Amino acid sequence: MHVADLAHPLISRRKLREKGYTEFGEGDYISINKGTRVVFEAVFDGNLFKIPDISHSAHITYDFWHQALRNIAPSTMDKSLHLYSNANIPAKPINHICSSLGKSKMTRPPRTNTSKKDRKNLDPVHSDLSGPFPVPSEGNSVYYIPLIDDATRVAWVRFTRQKSETTKIVKDIVAEMELRNHKTPAGFQTDNGGEYVTKDLKGFFASKGIIHEFSPPYSPESNGVAERPNRTIGESLRAMFESASTYNKKLWAEAVLTSVYI
Repeated sequence: MHVADLAHPLISRRKLREKGYTEFGEGDYISINKGTRVVFEAVFDGNLFKIPDISHSAHITYDFWHQALRNIAPSTMDKSLHLYSNANIPAKPINHICSSLGKSKMTRPPRTNTSKKDRKNLDPVHSDLSGPFPVPSEGNSVYYIPLIDDATRVAWVRFTRQKSETTKIVKDIVAEMELRNHKTPAGFQTDNGGEYVTKDLKGFFASKGIIHEFSPPYSPESNGVAERPNRTIGESLRAMFESASTYNKKLWAEAVLTSVYI
């Protein structure tokens, strides 16, 4: 129903409703949705609701960028706008609510951080294996291992098919840290999972002078630097898959990498 010769294309709101689209918003702003996906947004100019001019990229909606940035908090998006000056991210609409992010969250009372020490890079590195996932990734992995620097909160993530590969992964990441940062981690903090309590890993830490600390059993909050990112990554995965109209469950590893990268 597009008339190319018109100076301005027109859209029938009645036709949109007949075809299953829904309209949200109030005042000078509305969005047209298909299910949970925002198709386009329009702003009232005093006479008509007008859709902003579309450039070569059709990704002009706030909701698109909210999903592309793995459903991060709107306040974080506002702080990050200057990092994406060429992306034309619009301002947050009034009464914006992310149902995908809400569904992905679960709460637990926070634990007060009692550590008062001056943190130094790679002192310690926190790690906590996550998995198994019910569907193997494209690379046939079913676990991922995050490693987080306590001071900078820089994170690395590695994928594995078996828990028994954890020792090799830790050795490889230590070698990478030594090469890139010219520094050996002063310590590692993990839970008491069997993948971290091995004779081989104990000997490796001893040879490097790395102190291996364990969090108390049944208290994941004691290793919160690793547990909290795992929760954030899990929420991101659920939010990304929840907001996607179609998706391949085997892409969970790519989603983890996307979350950690962002």
